[in-house]
Parts: sequence; structure tokens; C-alpha cells
Amino acid sequence: MIINQDYKDQLTTMHGQGRFRRGSKIISTMNPFLKQYQPTSILDFGCGHGEFMHSITETYPDITVDGYDPGSATHSEMPAELFDCVVSADVFEHIEPKHLDQTLQLIGQKMQRVGWFRIACYPAKKILLDGRNAHLIVEQPAWWREKLLKNMPVEIVHEDISVFDKSHKWPHVKGFNYDVTVLQVK
Repeated sequence: MIINQDYKDQLTTMHGQGRFRRGSKIISTMNPFLKQYQPTSILDFGCGHGEFMHSITETYPDITVDGYDPGSATHSEMPAELFDCVVSADVFEHIEPKHLDQTLQLIGQKMQRVGWFRIACYPAKKILLDGRNAHLIVEQPAWWREKLLKNMPVEIVHEDISVFDKSHKWPHVKGFNYDVTVLQVK
């Protein structure tokens, strides 16, 4: 298991309340990646309610898309198959620290060719039901880079670090977005 049951229950409750939504906006960020690498199948790891999967299917009907999210009522089971590509946007920072290495290794096993990940390197505005910040891991991009390379058989082919600052609304929400493209190393 890559998630504790108590944490999974919290995520399921919060997803049921509509507190984790994303997807339709990230497709514009992903378009250059999708056009360059032209994946045939995609696993959306941390797919939430599936908005991003729906956006991919609408924009790229020839790509087979599936998702996994332990808090989702419809995607809480990891698909058995392997995927040409794994994408994950604003998810890795939600993984429980003690399960991070194992989860990254699993993602590396599911990915046959290429991956794109956006990692939020700042505290979340959301608070979990148990009082913790929803971003369980807040680390700098260099730390994430090391974790990816240590736990996945990949090489990093593109990185983009952008400032993320919402401190005008939430004083603690500032840091970086780390967008990274990886290629599987055989």
C-alpha cells in the first residue's frame, strides 16, 4: 500500500466535498509536451475527478487515458497496465513522506517512455481534516530532482522553475512550481 488508510479516508472525504479540483487549465501548459512526445497512452497519477483526463481525450482523441487517485471514488485503484507516458500535476507534494520513494518507484515502473510532472514547492492553502497542511512535503526543486533521479530509471530532459506567489491572498502560499520532463532510461 502506498497510502495509509486514515490519509486515504481524509482524501476521499475532501474529494467528495469537491475540495480538490484541477485539470482543464493544465492542458494549455501540457500541449507543447504532448505535441513533442506524442504519447499513445497516458496515466494521470493523482487524477482527482478526471478533468485533465477529459481535456486530453477531447483534445487528443487518439491517446488512451486512464487515471489513479486514492481519494477518487472512480479512480482509486491503480490500473494494471503500463503506459507510454505518466503525467502528474500538483500531486507529489501530497504524498505521505514515508511513502514517497515507493510511490515514485511505482510511477517509474508504470512509465514506459516519458513523464511530465509539476511539483508545487510551497505550502498549500488547503488544510487536511486532521489539521495538517495539504502539501505534506514542501521542498525545493533541487531536492525533488534528486528524489526523481534516485527512485526512477529516468533522465531529466527539461526543467522549468517558476515563482508561485499567492501571498496577497494567503500569506503562507509562496514558493516555486517545478515542471520536469523525464525520459525512461533502459
